[in-house]
Amino acid sequence: MSVVFTFVSPASVDQSHVASKRHAAGSQVTPASAWRAGFQSWLSGEQNNSLDVVDRVVAREIEQQEIVLTHGAGELDPVSAARRLAALQLQHNSRIALRVPARGLVDTDRQPGHIAFWRRVDEYLTLLKRLWANEKPIDHEGPFYSVVGGFVPRKGARGAAVPIRMAGLSGTALNVAGKHADVFELAAVSPDEARLLASRVRAAAARHGRQGKVRFALPVVFDASGQETAASGQFILSRLPAQAALQLLSFVDAGVSEFMVGGIGTTEDLDAFEHVVSFVQNSSSRREATWAASAGVAAGRFDMVPVGRY
Repeated sequence: MSVVFTFVSPASVDQSHVASKRHAAGSQVTPASAWRAGFQSWLSGEQNNSLDVVDRVVAREIEQQEIVLTHGAGELDPVSAARRLAALQLQHNSRIALRVPARGLVDTDRQPGHIAFWRRVDEYLTLLKRLWANEKPIDHEGPFYSVVGGFVPRKGARGAAVPIRMAGLSGTALNVAGKHADVFELAAVSPDEARLLASRVRAAAARHGRQGKVRFALPVVFDASGQETAASGQFILSRLPAQAALQLLSFVDAGVSEFMVGGIGTTEDLDAFEHVVSFVQNSSSRREATWAASAGVAAGRFDMVPVGRY
């Protein structure tokens, strides 16, 4: 299982305090420097951001990584959001991913509680997918959204495909995530808890006919200064690269294939974490090779069983 690392900008929620603790002597991390250090994805520091702002400020600086945009259901009407995301996906060579937060705008008239919130998210994402896939205008009338003649003109020949990232803990949240998420962001502080939550998400995905369709990401903080405290749902890594890598490999064994890394405020922090990336990826590759070799030997032994012996 290949392991992906996502750089979480210090401007993100629960990360702004990290940058303030760094000395001015440290250089700011850029998408290019993060890419060279092994980060394949970049999570924008703007939470619940305007897609237009992200296009101007963030995507312009990122040439190779996947660009993860945080956008909550209800911040735009579904047609406008679907059009904007499809246009961004075309503009940036299919490198856009949509991160839907587990909490969002509160409209007490239309969103009175937890279950209603997740029903709204479900309806919103269902509409986005329909708008990205359909070649003709669609109509929709639901409890939260009404669409007449909705259409997305700027999309590829095969429609638009934007990977969806979600999180949550309740049964209602996991059911919606199982239906829509390509990546589920775990909120756990131990490998056993991560494994348990991942199994619940897999079960929810299976109920929607999506077996094997969900990957799992874990938010972690690299403690380069030795002074960080854990935010909700985050795991604090050791500041020693070798020890941090071993911590991450324990989560890989639990089914995690992506780490969303916060706490990196300067290029000095980034240089230290680059060793963690190399250690984890090399160890994962060796494990896969060993597993493949063992599977091949087992298959070979089975093939050598004489025909008619049983």
